[in-house]
Amino acid sequence: MYPEFRSDPRNLRLSLATDEMNPYGNLSRKHSSRPVLLFIYNFSYWLRMKRKYMMLSMMISGPRRPGNDIDVYLSPLIEDLRLLWDEGVEVFDAHEKANFNL
Repeated sequence: MYPEFRSDPRNLRLSLATDEMNPYGNLSRKHSSRPVLLFIYNFSYWLRMKRKYMMLSMMISGPRRPGNDIDVYLSPLIEDLRLLWDEGVEVFDAHEKANFNL
């Protein structure tokens, strides 16, 4: 959809994933945790799935699962991602030794 975005390899392509887990290993407990992970899709598959390249952006935990209200928890992350998409952020390219808009 965005060929100009794909043309610059420095632009980040991200994937967001979340899943619910029971931190105590006992399904009868009334507590849930939901990690929200970001993956950098610029890397090859075997590299992006390594732990050091996964970003834990937030941990949703509490006495009950968020259900349909998960958008309330995700809204700060979505705002940050929209800022990256709409305006970009100035970062330093160490290889070129120059700043660019990510």
